Amino acid sequence: MDTQLIWKKVKEELKIDLSNGVFKVYIEPTTLISLENNQAQIGCPFTNIAQINQQKYYSNFKTALDRHTNANNILKFEVSAPISSPTKSIDSTPLFSFQKTNSPSISALKSGLHPKYTFDQLIVGNSNNFAYAAAQGIVKNPGLSYNPFFIWGGVGVGKTHLMQAIGHEMLKNNPDLKLRYFPAETFGNDLIAALKSKNMSQFKDKYRQLDCILVDDIQFISGKDFTQEEFFHTFNTLHMAGKQVVLTSDRKPNEIKGLEDRLVSRFMGGLTVDIQSPDFEMRCAIIQDIAAKKGSLIDPDAVSFLAEKVDTNTRELEGKVSEIAISAQANHLNSITLEIVEQAFNGQSLNNSSKLTSEKLTPRHLISVCARHFNIKTGDLTGSSRKKELVLARHITAYLLLTQAMLPLEEVGHLLGDRDHTSIMHARDKVNTSPQYKTLINQIISSL
Repeated sequence: MDTQLIWKKVKEELKIDLSNGVFKVYIEPTTLISLENNQAQIGCPFTNIAQINQQKYYSNFKTALDRHTNANNILKFEVSAPISSPTKSIDSTPLFSFQKTNSPSISALKSGLHPKYTFDQLIVGNSNNFAYAAAQGIVKNPGLSYNPFFIWGGVGVGKTHLMQAIGHEMLKNNPDLKLRYFPAETFGNDLIAALKSKNMSQFKDKYRQLDCILVDDIQFISGKDFTQEEFFHTFNTLHMAGKQVVLTSDRKPNEIKGLEDRLVSRFMGGLTVDIQSPDFEMRCAIIQDIAAKKGSLIDPDAVSFLAEKVDTNTRELEGKVSEIAISAQANHLNSITLEIVEQAFNGQSLNNSSKLTSEKLTPRHLISVCARHFNIKTGDLTGSSRKKELVLARHITAYLLLTQAMLPLEEVGHLLGDRDHTSIMHARDKVNTSPQYKTLINQIISSL
């Protein structure tokens, strides 16, 4: 019998035997690499998925495989992630879309792109598969397929990630491409600076001679007449020249109050797509992905619990899993169990030595503890100063407000000097991707 048909039948059987969450996270992404002399080589997308399948579901796999081959098989699980093809239809877009991450190119860094926001690191599911498929079309034919490409959705659903992934892929195909990612607020600030310095020609050259612009949070230009005027002309110049324009917003163009009709018309002249909050299966995949990147094993029951508990957006999910993984590692725990996750949600430390009460863990208390830890004034930490000695303290504070106090981005930005949510995102991502901050973070958490 064909090995792929055998494996299909094995997975069909396991889908009945195991819970939906376990099947989606651990069974569905597996592949049968080879089956020779009763030796089965089974591919998994992550090391910890391979380990958990070996430790917890070996007998389930073996029983089903033995039944369909009439043999006594020996199973070996190993990492062998399938690479998704961009030519697949939307319906065939896989839930798992993992590959090895390439080092960011110099052109990508100069263009303002974050190294981790690539297609390789994007998890594709029901909530974003249409937007993902459209993005692949843009990469193949920049300026032709969908122009402009307008992505909208709530906070933390992955709009910025998808937008920047388009930029990374375009630069991978053409490193000489003049591409720039920037928040809409940056465009407005640059415009004000150009007016003050009486250097508008330089400002226009900066934005109008690009081959592609990726503009985040375009809703921030609403109500700003001169900024809208200048962006209108910039948009027209690029669009008429066949240059690619990608925009994101928290709502549809025609629902942005204070946005001029002519801009609404142009923004809706290409393709407008929305990204929804991830469903249960996608949240399970995201949890597994984040835990793997943090170097932690996580039990299936813990995955399901987290997926049910944090059902708002990807960013909150990432923050919670990162917090739990860091705390587990600090306490020398080999894997994240359901008990550990439940303790984290009940406000207990992982060694059960203390309990954080809601009265104690207020945002102001957390900010005060951070200020004291870094030996700086609370007013400086929450102020507008960008002095070098304040940057790290502010980044750590933002991270802890997101992961410990579970505040939304906008509120954290308001508390830390009325900064926009993209600045808070940058702070969180910088801390998340810097292992050297783990000890520092744990010291502050222990003093809360």
